[in-house]
Amino acid sequence: MNDAVAQLEASLQEELGLIQEFNTVLEAEAEALTAGNDDALAASTARKNQYAERLAEAGRRRNGLLGRLGYEPDQPGLDAACAAHPSLRAGSRALLDEARRGRDLNTANGILIDTFLAHNQQTLDALRQLAGIGDLYDAKGRSRSSTGKTRNIKA
Repeated sequence: MNDAVAQLEASLQEELGLIQEFNTVLEAEAEALTAGNDDALAASTARKNQYAERLAEAGRRRNGLLGRLGYEPDQPGLDAACAAHPSLRAGSRALLDEARRGRDLNTANGILIDTFLAHNQQTLDALRQLAGIGDLYDAKGRSRSSTGKTRNIKA
């Protein structure tokens, strides 16, 4: 077996392990979101960022190895490499399956976040209405007072 093919096979296994760990973080994020655990959510966000960097680096290594073998980057090159080197098929298939699972988990978490944001916005709107306060900010994000006049306060 070609040395670059063996390195690509090892790279796929490493990337698969990272994506599996990343998916575990996404699952923990979903639990934190549904439980309303802000500390766990902050921790999962930090871990997601770390894994995103590591996965990007693993992808660059994979694409570099594909290039050394004469293939284009990403899935088209990986598909071509798998067609020419059957030993890569299992790792490639597992990697793509885990990537799809991660995409689905991330989409579901995004839906949860959007739902919470919409609920929070509705709550804020209701509180403003009850307090007789209009929009606190204009379309450009500048604060405005409830009377329309601004006060210059010097500290």
